[in-house]
This record gives sequence, C-alpha cells and structure tokens, in this order.
Amino acid sequence: MVKKGNKVRYELNPTGIKSVPDNEIKTILRGADDLIMSGGRAMLAKILAGSKDKKLLELGLDYSPVYGALKGNSQKEILAKIDWLILHHYLAIKYDGRLPMLVYTDKGWNIERETYADELLEKLIDAAENKRYEFVETLKDRNRSLILLLLEKIANSGNKDLITILNAWQTIEFKKLRTKIQEVIDLLEKVEEKPKREENQELVSFSANKKWLSIPVEFRRQLERNVWCSYCCDVVKIEKYTVKEFSGGIVLEGKCQKCGNDVARVID
Repeated sequence: MVKKGNKVRYELNPTGIKSVPDNEIKTILRGADDLIMSGGRAMLAKILAGSKDKKLLELGLDYSPVYGALKGNSQKEILAKIDWLILHHYLAIKYDGRLPMLVYTDKGWNIERETYADELLEKLIDAAENKRYEFVETLKDRNRSLILLLLEKIANSGNKDLITILNAWQTIEFKKLRTKIQEVIDLLEKVEEKPKREENQELVSFSANKKWLSIPVEFRRQLERNVWCSYCCDVVKIEKYTVKEFSGGIVLEGKCQKCGNDVARVID
C-alpha cells in the first residue's frame, strides 16, 4: 500500500568528514543490510550506536551483528559517517512512498556481499563442527549472488568437513542450486584426505539430523522450547545442541539457555 502525503525531506551532512576507515565502511554497510528499503539513516545510526530505542528493540534490530559496533561515537557522528558513505556512492536513498529508505549501490553491495559471505562461511563451519545441520534452512531464499559467492568460498576453503552439511543443504534447495552445491561437493571430495576421525559417528549424526529436519519447523521450535533443566527445575529452551540417534528415535543434547548447563530432549 503506497503511503500518502508529502515526501519526508532529508539533508546529507557529513560534517567535515574527509574519509572513513575501510573497517568502518564494512561495519556500516553490514548494519544497513537489515534496513534495505525498510529503514533510514537515523535507524542505522541507532543500530551502530547500540541504542535502546523502543522501536529498534521491537524490530529486533539489536540482534544485528554490528549492533553497538560504533558506540564510542555519538549518533550524530555516526550519522555523519553514514552520509559520507551515501555521498561516496556506497549507499543511496530511495523513497518508499513518502519515506526515504536506504539501498545499496553496486559499489556498496559488492563490499557487503563479501563481508556477509565470510560471516556465513564461519557460521556454516561452526554448524558443521557442532552437527547443527538445520542451519542450512537460514540459507534458503537468500540473494543468489551472495549464495554463489559463499559456495565459491566453501570450495576455496578445501574443508572436507563441510561435505556433510552441504549434503543436508542440497535436500532443501531447488534444482539449479542443488547442481551448484554438488559441484562444490565434488571439488571438496578431491581434496587430499585427512586422517579419519569418528567417521561412523558422522554418518549416524547425519541420519539423526535428517530425521530432525523432517519434522515441521514450527513443531521443532516448540520442542526446542520444551526441555527440562534439572538445574533450573523448570522447562527451558535448549541451545547449542547436537542431534543424535538412538534405538527409540533421536535426542537433542545441548545447553540450557538460562543457566548454560547440559540438557537433553528425547524425541521418539
């Protein structure tokens, strides 16, 4: 629905800033990712400053990986740096009805895509190490150029430990991307073998995670939030868990979100 009324005017004011360090450019662009065509300069400044603004918290923007990254600066100083990025064509303003929203330029997106792909690769490696194969669901329907860059980085990593999680990723994707993922798997399989460790456990774990992923997402979320913690003497949410198989079904083994102690949830 198009918003009616006069367009909200804005004025870019970099207040004498002559340059912004590369690391801060990447940080500002990373923060903008959650606001593309949904938020403006002021909200981005609040994210980077670590503001406790009510609307920011309601939108969950405090979960941004760069929330509070520039908190040593005032919001005015941060806004000036954002304006510098706009004037130097890393970001641009596009109206959604009457409101001016942030968008990436090609120049800015190329930097953000590289930053985001590195971030996703780290998360994918962590998920593979902890056998949390459901992480691949967060990769579905993302920007295609971002995903292709991620696959390129996976291939270049030579990390054969990622093959199992790539297999899990294949099961939820469309044909074209499944083909790309298979190409990366084929490349990784040609990497010189490292000493095998817990190979059978890996196979069992993949089988367990396949069963876990076959459960509807909403029901899985309910199961995650319905785990008994003997330390808290209460029902809690499990986090940082692995999925294992046993004769009667599968079991989630992880940590209590409240106290951090070990908890488990059997699913038969």
